[in-house]
Amino acid sequence: MAKNILIYESHFELMDNLTDAQSGMLIKAIGLFHKGIDPTQTQITDSVVLGIWMAIRRDFVIQQKNYEKKCEINRKNGENGGRPKTHSATVGYEETQPNPQNLKDKDKDKEKEAEANSLEAISYKAKQIQLQFDNTFKNIQYG
Repeated sequence: MAKNILIYESHFELMDNLTDAQSGMLIKAIGLFHKGIDPTQTQITDSVVLGIWMAIRRDFVIQQKNYEKKCEINRKNGENGGRPKTHSATVGYEETQPNPQNLKDKDKDKEKEAEANSLEAISYKAKQIQLQFDNTFKNIQYG
């Protein structure tokens, strides 16, 4: 059996309206169940607590089954030798390589290139507008 149990928020919602005596009875029932003793036979005498216990017990049984499945998987993995051994011939570098210092320079180069491209685009657009203006002006003068 697992060494811990999970009490969900939904369990506390069920317990909100219990009296202190009923809450104590439920907590003791949870403890007995965790020890492997069925609390419905001796501990729970209140029908309201019994109804809440039956709802909570279902989650505890599911938790226990999941724990046992996980233990079985781990047991099988252990029988197969556990975690795979690391290879003697490592792939890649055995040491961490230092970070390159020229990354900032590359970023600056990219920014300069982008700025140059945008200036070229602006210059090209300005030339196009100037040509349109000149052609329009010629048409007006000589038209």
